[in-house]
Amino acid sequence: MRAQPLIRSLWADLRPGSERGRLVRAAGGSSLIKLGSVLLAFLASLLYARALGPHDYGLYAYVIAWATMLTIPASLGLPRYLVREGARHPANIRGLLHWSDKRIAWAGAFAALVLASAFFIPAAAEARWLFLIAAPLPLLANLGALRQSLLQAQNRVVQSQWAQLLLAPALMLTALIIILLWSGRITAMELTALLVGTSVVPLIINHAQLRKTLEDSHQSHQPTPASIRQGLTFMWLGMLYLINSRTDLIMLGALQGAESAGVYAVTSRAADLVAFFLAASNTVIAPRIAGLYQRGEHAQLQRLISGAAMGVFLLTLPIALIFALFSHQIITLFYGPAYAAGAVALQILTLGQLFNVLAGPTATILNMTGHEHLSTAGVGISVVINVALNTLLIPHFGVEGAATATATSLITWNIVLWYWVRNRLQLRPSVLCH
Repeated sequence: MRAQPLIRSLWADLRPGSERGRLVRAAGGSSLIKLGSVLLAFLASLLYARALGPHDYGLYAYVIAWATMLTIPASLGLPRYLVREGARHPANIRGLLHWSDKRIAWAGAFAALVLASAFFIPAAAEARWLFLIAAPLPLLANLGALRQSLLQAQNRVVQSQWAQLLLAPALMLTALIIILLWSGRITAMELTALLVGTSVVPLIINHAQLRKTLEDSHQSHQPTPASIRQGLTFMWLGMLYLINSRTDLIMLGALQGAESAGVYAVTSRAADLVAFFLAASNTVIAPRIAGLYQRGEHAQLQRLISGAAMGVFLLTLPIALIFALFSHQIITLFYGPAYAAGAVALQILTLGQLFNVLAGPTATILNMTGHEHLSTAGVGISVVINVALNTLLIPHFGVEGAATATATSLITWNIVLWYWVRNRLQLRPSVLCH
């Protein structure tokens, strides 16, 4: 692109009254919140890793991975379903929330029982109290997610995110620092309890933000079999995605022990930085994709996707290069020599995440155009590959084997979804196709 057209495009993105200007500002706000969240998570992981050590941090990460995995089936797919239905029927938000809360309460109680049952499993004896303390996490997370989804359905994306992504982590980090200054140490049990306690904060704030909307909306909501099926499809999609992202840590902990899991946990968290701009962009463009597709505005939809894909790639490339070239220095500088074994794994995971960005917002496109079943199938294929490769590679290559399995499954998933977007929707999601 020549200089003048590029300048005109950038100016169009910044005009206050333009649609593109509103999207850019929303994306900028969401990006700043996510950037703050990533920085807080990065600082927290440094503090957790150094305060607990590889073994205890590995136990903590292992338990939280299980709690996070159970959060997806316990959600019943309702948070994503509410984004769509809340936007379609804004006067019925109160009924949607009431209907969803009842189902989430039962599902969350069951997930809590599953986590608490680990207390009686001999193989989990070392982490039994952590599992028991973490039992409420799926319920708290999903009750908060319902309220965030309804806020996002009203185009209040930034308002829906700050409490969960900024306030709760900041409170937990502050409490942890106070404990360390007071007693000089912290245990994995205390850290897990802090996480549970701070998870209540965004739930309360998001509910308060919805109060005016709830007062103005109707109570009734009559779900149809189709709506329930759609919710369950999103549930399976979310669960498969989470399995694909957590299989490495869980299998590594089971096959190689807590220390390897601790090393891999910090490496994986660092690699997540590479895809952070992609996640921020997807949150903002998702409802816009749905609207343009419904109105049949194919050319404008392609321009939106192309602009988002190019912008995300240009922002991501410097991060990926730094992580690939200086992985050992980054790991040892921020986490200490005890985690140096994760340097090669960081390079491998960075490569996988960079390909994820290159492919473009493939899953978001499919989900927002009524093709979420294709996203589910694509992620399902990558899960099978991920589990198989982790089983084969972890016993021989440890942390590097887990990273290779995860990166390979991520690349496979994006190739499959890119193919379906290109052939089913005649859209070009990747920066490589422009």
